[in-house]
Amino acid sequence: MLKPRHLFHPVRTLRTARSLVSSNLLVRRSARAGKRRFAHDERYILQSVTDGFLPHTSEGTEDEALLQRICTAYKKAVAQEGCASDIYQATGWWQQVRTRSLGPVMKALLASDTKALHALYRNFFRDSCSAGLISIPPGMAKAYFQGGMRDLHRHYYLQDVLQSIDYWRLQTEGRFAIKELAGPAIGNPFGAFIEGTLVESGAEYRHGCAQSIKDRLIDPASAVAEIGGGFGGMAYYLLRNQHGMRYINFDVPESLALAAYYLGTAFPALKLLLFGEVEVTQRNIEQADVILMPLSQLEVLPQNSVALTFSAHAMSDLGNGAMAVYLQQVERISQDAFLYIGHEKGHQRLSATMAARAVPLQLVKSSGSDWNRHRSPETREVETLYKPSH
Repeated sequence: MLKPRHLFHPVRTLRTARSLVSSNLLVRRSARAGKRRFAHDERYILQSVTDGFLPHTSEGTEDEALLQRICTAYKKAVAQEGCASDIYQATGWWQQVRTRSLGPVMKALLASDTKALHALYRNFFRDSCSAGLISIPPGMAKAYFQGGMRDLHRHYYLQDVLQSIDYWRLQTEGRFAIKELAGPAIGNPFGAFIEGTLVESGAEYRHGCAQSIKDRLIDPASAVAEIGGGFGGMAYYLLRNQHGMRYINFDVPESLALAAYYLGTAFPALKLLLFGEVEVTQRNIEQADVILMPLSQLEVLPQNSVALTFSAHAMSDLGNGAMAVYLQQVERISQDAFLYIGHEKGHQRLSATMAARAVPLQLVKSSGSDWNRHRSPETREVETLYKPSH
């Protein structure tokens, strides 16, 4: 729907209208194709989407201590970002997300308003505080979250979930039952019930990424670093039932705060370290389970301190100069491998930057990645594995 403010911005109005038309066409075409494809599939039950979008909140109480830690770490991370090199500043895209969607959560974090923060985070899957991190069909938030969901939108969402699940099974060679995609009832998640399991939005992809990492670890009890870990969805599957695994995430302050809430709530028994609480030393890495740090702290991480570094899409958004520095840091901290999943053009830029800046990372495997092919057939994505030379 066009809003009054668009009347004062003709160019923005045209772009918004085109986006809405494109989105509606995509939904209609995909819904029709999905109905044909899954016409005889016993999983194709529209009620599974209706039920999946009902509230799914836990009965857990507010963890005041965790929320206070999150606020303190956030303020320190914001201050650190303010004096960090341009290389470690948030991208222009994330700056736009902050301006458009993150005002309320940033205000709560900066004011240490834990009650307001808890109210936002306990509903983050459906709240703008997770903007840029949770996948909702473009322009469709009202259609799914404000009641009266139309069959058109249920058909669209269900076919999308089933195609993602089928690709997940292909990628993981059928090793896992659907119940392995279950997540914690944190943040009021939404999705579709498939074979009795609530499959959250994007769960197949996050579980698939976690499994790609696990399959490449020589020692299951290794340290893994991620650049741009979002709200911690991939990390949840990485850490679940994986005793001895250590996880270090480098991201923007707002994502770190949400990840601290999600992972700290999901795994209360794990030792969680936030920015400003301890120095990032080899000893502290070995003694912690989860470490969440601003991007600039990549330079502080000890050499060869993690077995593998992972990034999905995030590094391909960087400028050429920043990308070179990130790659140099990745090569320095990674003992065994660097795994990238994202756009093919991003991989090409990474490889070109490695060659131009003589970054000693060697490509050892590259394969197509079709997680989003059913949504955008023209999109070309890859999964690539690099080995450091040291």
